[in-house]
Amino acid sequence: MFKLLIVEDERWEREGLVEFVDWAAMGIGAVDTACDGIEGLERAIELEPDIVITDIQMPGRNGIEMARLIKDRQPDASIVVLTGYDDFQFARDALRFRAVDYLLKPIEEEELLATMKRVIRYCEETRRVRLEEARKARTYETGRRAALQQTFAALLAGREAGPEAEADVCAALAAGAGLPGAADGPYVVWSFRAPAAAGAPDPDALEDWAEEALGRPVLVRAAGEAGSAEYALLFALAAGEADRQRELAEPLLRKLAAAAPAGSDVDGPDEDGGAWAVGQGPAAETLAAAGASFGSAVLALKHALWTGAAEAVGCAEAEAAARAFEPQAEAFAGACRELCKRIRNKLGAGDDRGTEAAVDELFACVAAHPGAGRTYAGGLLGGLLDGLWTLAAPTGQGAAAGSAGDLAEVLACERQADMKRRVLAAVRRIAARLHEKRDSKDEYIVGRAQRLIEERFGLTELNLAYLAAEVFVSPNHLGMLFKRQTGRTPLAFIQEYRLARAEELLRTTKRRVSAIAEEVGIPNTSYFGTLFKQAYGMTPGEYQETTQR
Repeated sequence: MFKLLIVEDERWEREGLVEFVDWAAMGIGAVDTACDGIEGLERAIELEPDIVITDIQMPGRNGIEMARLIKDRQPDASIVVLTGYDDFQFARDALRFRAVDYLLKPIEEEELLATMKRVIRYCEETRRVRLEEARKARTYETGRRAALQQTFAALLAGREAGPEAEADVCAALAAGAGLPGAADGPYVVWSFRAPAAAGAPDPDALEDWAEEALGRPVLVRAAGEAGSAEYALLFALAAGEADRQRELAEPLLRKLAAAAPAGSDVDGPDEDGGAWAVGQGPAAETLAAAGASFGSAVLALKHALWTGAAEAVGCAEAEAAARAFEPQAEAFAGACRELCKRIRNKLGAGDDRGTEAAVDELFACVAAHPGAGRTYAGGLLGGLLDGLWTLAAPTGQGAAAGSAGDLAEVLACERQADMKRRVLAAVRRIAARLHEKRDSKDEYIVGRAQRLIEERFGLTELNLAYLAAEVFVSPNHLGMLFKRQTGRTPLAFIQEYRLARAEELLRTTKRRVSAIAEEVGIPNTSYFGTLFKQAYGMTPGEYQETTQR
């Protein structure tokens, strides 16, 4: 639907034009009016009409001047001039501001309808042309950006992109930059990571923010695993900027923090990575060397994340930290072993405060040796947790499960602050387990036996002897403790738990009775059916049919 503005100083003519025609039937959805050229321009700015019908001779500002101003703002607006003079001068003036038609007063209905049909066809054609131009422009820009991104991806992977493709990237990075010496490089790649609270911003948005902050064209693409919020940034350096990369990053970090803030958590600003992190690669003289620059930038980013750096970290800084650590590695490992031993002793003695103080000392030692890196430190801490779980659950599999879960969480941490939180959480869980063992050994043994039953009810070999071996007591002693605390024997508890799980599966699934029987640890279907009927008053098949009817 089109929009129409009628500008006429004679009220009866203005209102007559509004009511004279069924504008909606002609495809015009909005009709507005103005009484002179001054008001007409104001209404045109507000309405942005597709068609303007205007008189020429009006007080304040005439129709010719108003139409010219409207066309300056809206080149595609169609102007229809009303005039009482069949005069060549008026026609020439109308052509000068690109009016599409004119009508002579008094206006005849047939002439008005014919004129408006021509104007609407003109508007439809104009709109079609503009839409086609916009579509072609979008298609071209989409293709251009896709080609640039494809070349960028090849450069990051160290693959040859071809001279023409690289030339296109060079041209895109130099276009409008206004930086002396930037047209032919050098180039640099930065690797940066969004904080968890910021989510994973769209690369196109990041590209806009980076261009605004750095004052030059850039290319940005997602560079990590899906959903990792890790990106690569490529741009050209001006003369003398290769040694000022950290300074260049300052406005970018401010822009990123303002545009996609990390938010705030009750656990502190570092929880789950509370700030943007940037790793900077070395300057590359040619685009072909951008892949090597990116590899160094990724290592620098890992160092920035690990140390919690508030500023961008260059690859030279990360490499220097690693070199400085090499002669300190043996002393660092020895100090960590001593602290781990103290943590184990304090935990074993029930000294929770002393344990956490020793953990603080351990991480202070880690922070003092940033070149150790996440993998080295994580390996030492994983060994610590494995030993502590052995203290808390010396039954083998239970200890291994707890240790493996905590080790996976610790090794997944990329920041020291996060790793410390994970280690402290694990130490507190282990301390609680040890307190439970000390405060109520019998309850602990029975509780552990119950947990084993709930975890392993599907094992056919699950019986009293199996449970006793797992909790390191004799079968008779376990049977006595279990009966005293639960009022049932372990075998009765096992059978009840198996039947309860079977009842749930029969009620909620359509699986075969034999498959359910095997899953709950009673592979003999006939025996399973007998036990189930004793407990629920009907066979498994009848129960399944009744409950799912």
